[in-house]
Amino acid sequence: MENIFDIWPTTADLASDLGVPYTTAASWRARGNIPAKHDLDLIAAAAARGREVKLETLAAMRRAQAGAA
Repeated sequence: MENIFDIWPTTADLASDLGVPYTTAASWRARGNIPAKHDLDLIAAAAARGREVKLETLAAMRRAQAGAA
């Protein structure tokens, strides 16, 4: 499964697309996790970059992370 962060070339691009401060996006990248409350915005931002992300994909990624913890 593709790393969701690979959709955005830089952390600044991710922050800009999701309308959050750079430090917030940098924290997400460091943790390897974007909070679920941003899922719909994340899907829309990825689509604007020509990439498809589905809720099911995000849920599977979270389940895998929870299992690894």
